[in-house]
Amino acid sequence: MGLTGYAEKILNIYNYFDGVIVTDRNGIVEYYYNSRKDINTLSDSEILGKSLFEVYPGVSRQSSTMMEVIRTGRPLINKVQRLTNYKGESYEGMFSTFPVWEEKRVIGAIEVFLYMYNRDAHLNLFAIDSEMIKAGHSESIKRIVSVSARMQELKKRLLKAAQTDSNVLLCGETGTGKELAALALHDAGRRAGMRFISQNCAAIPENLLESILFGTVRGGFTNAENRMGLFEAANRGTLFLDEINSMELTVQAKLLKAIEEQRITRIGGTEQIPVDVRIIAATNVDPEEAVREGRLREDLYYRLKVVQLEVPPLRRRREDIMPLVKYYIDFFNHNMMRSIKGVSPEVEEAFMAYSWPGNVRELRNMIESGFNLCEGEYIELKDIDSAALRSGRHTPETPADGSGQSLRERMQAYEEYIIREALRACGSQVRAAQRLGISRQTLNNKMKTLHLTDARTQGADEPCLS
Repeated sequence: MGLTGYAEKILNIYNYFDGVIVTDRNGIVEYYYNSRKDINTLSDSEILGKSLFEVYPGVSRQSSTMMEVIRTGRPLINKVQRLTNYKGESYEGMFSTFPVWEEKRVIGAIEVFLYMYNRDAHLNLFAIDSEMIKAGHSESIKRIVSVSARMQELKKRLLKAAQTDSNVLLCGETGTGKELAALALHDAGRRAGMRFISQNCAAIPENLLESILFGTVRGGFTNAENRMGLFEAANRGTLFLDEINSMELTVQAKLLKAIEEQRITRIGGTEQIPVDVRIIAATNVDPEEAVREGRLREDLYYRLKVVQLEVPPLRRRREDIMPLVKYYIDFFNHNMMRSIKGVSPEVEEAFMAYSWPGNVRELRNMIESGFNLCEGEYIELKDIDSAALRSGRHTPETPADGSGQSLRERMQAYEEYIIREALRACGSQVRAAQRLGISRQTLNNKMKTLHLTDARTQGADEPCLS
């Protein structure tokens, strides 16, 4: 697998750590990742290929946890160390170190680390530097690329909800950008700068999720080690739990208890550990439907939905399609060192007619596919999966495909379609209301609820085309 492969494997398991360092058996750094440049400013180029003892002059072969693991072949879990790098930067952290074996021989070591904070010093820093907080949430919100009324309203609500520590439940289909919305919530609040930890509950086997959330105690079960869980790792920060509806019901009960008491107990332990964590959860299905079907505990649902926000699917905010296309073209031009100018008119037309069942994630992947195959200045239909586009088109006679949506979502989408068609045909709200058999006030209220404010739904009074 190689040392880098082992590093990626470890990071997939310990995704709540701040970074990782990998050395060969002689202490030469072969891989390095650090997510907290505000604490440790060392970059890859400043550390790769150097001796561990050159990077950290105060560490010797005798005192180094990595060298101890290489000598003994036994992992060291949750060791607190204070290190000073060759730039003179000092920091304290919790380190877990693992040997890398190849044919019964240790060839190196991997160390994951989690920085430890002085809470009062951190709060004082941000108390005197409010501009840093403003800049942080501003940049995070800007990453949500949108021009539609629906998304502008969502951004406003995110910023309002960020001012408290209340639990938030984000609802939306897969690929809509719920994690980005959660990160914006975190960065706009008082916990900005603290740790934001994201965990997809559907990506972890049921028998592991509980220990990952709450941690374990050595001897609690076979091969158990002293290991902190996500709640402890996210202390004073934010824990984002995606696809909460996929979590086993027994774990949901323990999650509810932890949220209510702000305390956790590691698996196999008895000590209650206080935690200060803001919970943001997300579901990719209608949460009320999940409650009715027994996939989501009702008491947990009500605890999480103190603030409930919907991230709308891309087919319900088509104004955002082309701005997103431009964003991803700029993104891939930079990352792939290309100079593609845009998409062809045929691709734009197909994009605007497509139902986007995979939402923004599918759009991103389709643009990336075009970058790999495009030979000219513009991405053509032949450069992307045009068959999928054609199969996903919806004609003017029917609304976008609603497969995968709840009954409420499909009825709302169909109502939006009917109102849009009436407004386009009649050219005014008065005549459209007459055609639909409702009052103008009722129509206006429905338009506000559905965020139908774009120019295409407005027009001067003219004969209604029935």
